[in-house]
Amino acid sequence: MKELGKSPVLVWGARMTGIGFLCFAKKHGLTVAGFVDSDASLCGRKISGLSVSLPASIPALKAAHKDLRVLVAVSIKEDEIIASLARLGIPAGDCVRYSEFCGSFFTIDIAGTCNLRCPSCAYTVPGIKNPAGLMPYGDFVKITDKMMNEAGLVSHICLYSWGEPFLHPDLPRFIGRIHSLGLAAAVSTNLSLEPAERLENVIKLSPDYLKISTSGFYPEAYNSTHPGGNVDLVKSNLYRVKYFIEKHKAQSFVEVNYHMYRNNVGRDLKKMRELCADLGFAFTPCYANVTPVERLTAYHEGRVDAATRKFLDLLLVSLEKGREIAEPYRGRACRFLSNQVNINWDRSVPLCCVCFEMKTATISKDYLKDPLAEINRRKERHPNCVKCMKYAIPPYLMGVNQKAWKKEAGRVIRADAARRNKR
Repeated sequence: MKELGKSPVLVWGARMTGIGFLCFAKKHGLTVAGFVDSDASLCGRKISGLSVSLPASIPALKAAHKDLRVLVAVSIKEDEIIASLARLGIPAGDCVRYSEFCGSFFTIDIAGTCNLRCPSCAYTVPGIKNPAGLMPYGDFVKITDKMMNEAGLVSHICLYSWGEPFLHPDLPRFIGRIHSLGLAAAVSTNLSLEPAERLENVIKLSPDYLKISTSGFYPEAYNSTHPGGNVDLVKSNLYRVKYFIEKHKAQSFVEVNYHMYRNNVGRDLKKMRELCADLGFAFTPCYANVTPVERLTAYHEGRVDAATRKFLDLLLVSLEKGREIAEPYRGRACRFLSNQVNINWDRSVPLCCVCFEMKTATISKDYLKDPLAEINRRKERHPNCVKCMKYAIPPYLMGVNQKAWKKEAGRVIRADAARRNKR
């Protein structure tokens, strides 16, 4: 608060970290002038009445607001953004890294299970059999108490990692608890869920950020990458989410995260984009990749199971090409490790959000028993990290150099179209 003073603040980052800062700003009387984000799909959207603009608008916004400061509120890609601000003529003195004040971003996987078995997800890695379960609400209260006492500045909590949080019958209570602490709450879902009452009970609590993950509009494409789900149910629930938001006057920011594969970038992509536009939801296509670290490590070491090999053929940007794009960035710091604190449903703490196997990646068996400083210390030189950095996995999973990803995706789409025309 001393750093920002009475200056108006422009927040770079229109997803959960930025939304979390907005919650903090409202709580402490700071002035937020608006949001910027390099993702064009978010441009023109509103977050609590504030507009989201592209970075190119920053010089004009700075001219319009005296003493404007730009706050970088993201969990990864901080360094890229600072470099972009310099190119836009924003001096270092006018930039504030939120991570310098909010040193830990917390993710709590309250549901250690999922109703789907997507081939890109950690739940489909052969040989990994993590215990399944749901976090007791009492544990969540103790965890958040410790978090608030120990971490200094906390602005938001994400209630998901690998699991499906809507499977937890107490999800509304978890969101209510977060809001009672003056924090923002984020929830992610595949939305292939029944009954509708479950959705309404969550929307009533107005989660600040609701991410919906999907990968198709029609069953043929969707079923290959979201097995166990029902895309018609997903589409019905999208309408229900809109209805419940209006019914309860919820302030939730809804983003549909569309995973692009070789078989869903034609009419499926077009139709889902149109549906989201009709509903007023942000629609964000992204290039599907391979997770978790354990599966990627096995691939680099020549251990590829049959299910993974079949899935690799669906990728729009092949794993080999993704590795090639990531290679020049292998020396960068891993943001997954440096500022993320992940807590499993059973209170254990994994090394990071992209590791999955509890047997090899657990650095604390109980978050409540180990100090945060000790948990962070245990990340240093962890065997998983050594292999992960060796194979340049962090920049691959962060999707660095999106121009190269887009160029490669365009090439594959054109080649696939040419083959279809020949047939």
